[in-house]
Amino acid sequence: MKLLPYKFSRFLLISSLFLVSSVTFAVDLIVPTFKANYKLSHNNIEIGRVELSVKALPDNQYQLTSITHTSGLLAFVRDDDVIEKSRFEVATKALRPLAYQYKQTLGDNQKDIRLTFNWQHNTLVNSTKGIDWTLNIKEGVLDKALMQIALMLDLENPSPNLIYDIADGGKLKRYVFTPLGTETINIAGKSYETVKLARKKDDKPLITYYWCAKSLHNIPVLLQREKPYGTFEMRLINVKFSD
Repeated sequence: MKLLPYKFSRFLLISSLFLVSSVTFAVDLIVPTFKANYKLSHNNIEIGRVELSVKALPDNQYQLTSITHTSGLLAFVRDDDVIEKSRFEVATKALRPLAYQYKQTLGDNQKDIRLTFNWQHNTLVNSTKGIDWTLNIKEGVLDKALMQIALMLDLENPSPNLIYDIADGGKLKRYVFTPLGTETINIAGKSYETVKLARKKDDKPLITYYWCAKSLHNIPVLLQREKPYGTFEMRLINVKFSD
């Protein structure tokens, strides 16, 4: 358990979970708007809560917000809040990020990373600690938070292409989802038929497992990741869709 406080922020990145690709869709995009709450746990002990929401904005834009708070036993060790925001649009049947922010507060320390996308010049500006640098990108690249929406929409296709390129840490990283079949998952006393997926990042050995419920617009109802010091889990508590 000694390692847990230092590794927890990395799990928050996983849980806030979520990716991208050259995401183009065969049908017109309908982005689901919703509010969802998740419980984070380590070896079945609660360590945090996540509030995830997507709301519609004017001009065919959307705002995705993920807020993570420590709770349970971990709240006695560290008081940690993480806020991720992604403002995006639907353009030519594809998701397109416009602005992204990752903000982590731990005591007096604060991390604030911002990405600004310029699709006219296919570049993005990464800003952190008063330093800006530019990265060349191509159509289809998303930020980390927006992956979740791309994944939900991709799973509506009969043969989804679940390979995603993410702007992260000043470079592009590739995430690949592999379908592992279907499985029934019980959430808050209800059973959901889900598609189970295994997610890998670049050539890293760690695997994150997703269970996405078709009846809930393919939102993940469960995520799990095995580490040498235990199992991390993110489980849906409730979700309310706006439409």
